[in-house]
Amino acid sequence: MLKKVLPSLIALYAGFTVSPAHASDFQWSDTYLNYRYLWQSKDPGTYKDVHENALNLTHADGWDYGDNFFSLDVEQFTRQDATNVVGAADVQNGASKSTGSGEFYGLFRSSLSGNKVFATKSFSFGPIKDVSMEIGADWCTQNDAYASNKKMIVAGPKISIDLPKGFWDISFHVAREWNTNGFHANGSSDNFNATPEFETAWLYPFAIGPVPMKFTGYANLIGPKGKGEEESPGRATEILAHPKLMFDVGAIAGYKPNKIDAGVGYEYWLHKFGTLSNQYAPNPVQHAVFFEVGYHFD
Repeated sequence: MLKKVLPSLIALYAGFTVSPAHASDFQWSDTYLNYRYLWQSKDPGTYKDVHENALNLTHADGWDYGDNFFSLDVEQFTRQDATNVVGAADVQNGASKSTGSGEFYGLFRSSLSGNKVFATKSFSFGPIKDVSMEIGADWCTQNDAYASNKKMIVAGPKISIDLPKGFWDISFHVAREWNTNGFHANGSSDNFNATPEFETAWLYPFAIGPVPMKFTGYANLIGPKGKGEEESPGRATEILAHPKLMFDVGAIAGYKPNKIDAGVGYEYWLHKFGTLSNQYAPNPVQHAVFFEVGYHFD
């Protein structure tokens, strides 16, 4: 079935043009501002746990022909992940004269629904609720020793699983990334190969007694993307998982439901940025617990 619908969806994105959606076209939307604190972060070039304070703004909406998602992270790290204005020894050891780095990470995804565009149910079958064609881009910059300036584009099908409530989406992308790496001796930039990239995101609301909760999060897998430049040893498969358990504290406190969330999560990050084990990152894996609190505007 998937082989039959993918050519239609690809042709749709290549030749289908629609005007931007007006506010009246939105069938649903959610804008969420949150703060999280993570105290076991690790970045390439650091040997100690790094504390991270992050402010995040996300927006998701559904309209006549599909849905959109946007996320912006503003992150501040402690001195163990120092700014790149200090020496290498200071970066690795978190010397007192160093200051913590900062990062901006932006992400956008937009998809066109097969069922909505073609006014059909042909893209619903078995446990599949819909099949969409998705495109998107990532951009980030950080002023630490690694000095990431990532730009990535993705495209591919998205499958929506039919759940009684909440959602579960699985995307199969081809990704192409351009980046920098402050550890390159010649200061060159990375131009990576196209590679498979898989994303999944989910939200499942439930309650234990009178306590409303939701299990939500996302996970990504980025395949090996080549060396980037000649002196690099290459990149490994990168896996990031970010599940969290959130409580509707607004409803618990007698305020409006689905407005104020608070909870805990766990972040697993293997081969962060695709980094292989080397002298700068002897164990490139992150196991980190985090706390999050946020407010829904819509």
